[in-house]
Amino acid sequence: MGGRRVAVLVGLVVLAASEEYVIWRSSALNGFEWQPSSRAYTSKTECEEAIQARKQRVARALSFLRTIGADDTVQRALGDRIYECRPTLTGPPAREPTGGEPQSP
Repeated sequence: MGGRRVAVLVGLVVLAASEEYVIWRSSALNGFEWQPSSRAYTSKTECEEAIQARKQRVARALSFLRTIGADDTVQRALGDRIYECRPTLTGPPAREPTGGEPQSP
């Protein structure tokens, strides 16, 4: 029985090591609903580096919009994006209810 446990544990470790990650994004434009990107990354580090690159591109776009006097609404639409790296098979947690009817426990 002990050999089976070890085999299952090794299998889980191998599965976790080969897991791919996807950038999930959300913004005010889509009502802060989470959407996955189409590209998968081989590691969480690679995925997080891609998020940093996206944030830098957005910052450059915002800088450009400010130089041409763009409306604050456009800047907020570009600047409020949220990114998370998640394994390809899972998404970010669901949004908390914002009010209305009380939720049952």
